[in-house]
Amino acid sequence: MNSPIATLVCRYFSAYETRDRQVLEDLLDERFTFSSPLDDRINRAAYFARCWPNSRTLRRFTVEKVFDQGGEAFVRYEAESTTGKKFRNTEWWRFEGGKLMEVQVYFGRDTRPATPVPALAARRAAWPATAALFPR
Repeated sequence: MNSPIATLVCRYFSAYETRDRQVLEDLLDERFTFSSPLDDRINRAAYFARCWPNSRTLRRFTVEKVFDQGGEAFVRYEAESTTGKKFRNTEWWRFEGGKLMEVQVYFGRDTRPATPVPALAARRAAWPATAALFPR
């Protein structure tokens, strides 16, 4: 992961680990938008209001893959919360002039070791917003 975009990706996640908001302030363009299953193209201010507070609950990001070409990248990572929960997401990123313009997040699965079936209901209860998107 030695490309300029991969370096920016690592700086982004490092800012969450170190809780250094200024790194993100410098990286995100003023026209930045963020989308996820819970957020539909929110602007930069809304991103900092809704997403940045999560830095308090996230301990580590392990960037597993960065596929980048022409100012765009797909990023797959595993995140770990301060309580030990682990999950994997994939994100699509778009850059212009060295600034992050847009992120679209695709939620992945819990990556902790497999749990017996009865315990899955408890795990879904721990992630109600995500679980509601995928009723069984």
